[in-house]
Amino acid sequence: MKLPTPSLRLAGVIAAAMALAAAGALALTPAPAHDRTAAPVLADTLPANFGPWRLEARQDQQAAVSDGTETGGELYDQVVMRSYVNRDTGQAVMLALAWGAQQRQDVKVHRPEVCYPAQGFSMLRAPEDGVLALPQHAQPIPVRTLLTRQGSQIETVRYWIRIGNRYGGDGFGTRVYLLREGLEGRVPDGILVRASQRLPARGDVNAEAGQSYAVLDQFLRDLTAAVPAATRDMLVR
Repeated sequence: MKLPTPSLRLAGVIAAAMALAAAGALALTPAPAHDRTAAPVLADTLPANFGPWRLEARQDQQAAVSDGTETGGELYDQVVMRSYVNRDTGQAVMLALAWGAQQRQDVKVHRPEVCYPAQGFSMLRAPEDGVLALPQHAQPIPVRTLLTRQGSQIETVRYWIRIGNRYGGDGFGTRVYLLREGLEGRVPDGILVRASQRLPARGDVNAEAGQSYAVLDQFLRDLTAAVPAATRDMLVR
């Protein structure tokens, strides 16, 4: 029997090594922690009416800043932008939700403090970090506050970003978390939950903003209490 030549033997070894490497890479490829097709549909499970809040029929008053949602099919799997009005006070609140099934080092939820200036808003003060206590959630969650202005209006913003079980959408800690999840074979989901309110830029802006933040906080509490449990798990965890 004729033995294989050294070159043929080498080619066979290389081919076998490549096959093993491909199989190993496939086995080590992180899997999404959430099936995008099995997740609740936010647009369907968010109530039109809850507490004193009613969905605003005029959807031209939706949130002004898209946070990249114009390319939602590429960055996000679900995007909802709505306006609600308080039936008792007449105050309007804009809600923006952007959820992605897979958060990686190169694809993460956009931060509003980056998107607002990119769309013509000026930041009246530096972003401020705090916490917000929510019903049916054991621990207060980290939130970020913005005060922006465009033309004759100011816009107050309260938001959080959840990536997997971690809050906050940027920085070294988030990169380490994503790396650790990847090494464990998981790709976490992520969501931006943003509530904002437009106000005339008149009088004491700081005083008006303080009152607005109280409205936004109550809106977010009412919202998270009203949604079904599976939807709430998308918003907070």
